[in-house]
Amino acid sequence: MKLYTGIDLHSNNNYMGIMDHRGKKVFSRKNTNDSEAVLEALAPYQDAM
Repeated sequence: MKLYTGIDLHSNNNYMGIMDHRGKKVFSRKNTNDSEAVLEALAPYQDAM
């Protein structure tokens, strides 16, 4: 399954979303702007992106 991701970056936080090829939301989360938190959140989807 092919996935698409987007990140809306703000000054102190970000909002990440992942959807499948049909446009169905697979994942969404608001995070602080910490690179380790972003990578940890996206890790389960790494092979599909």
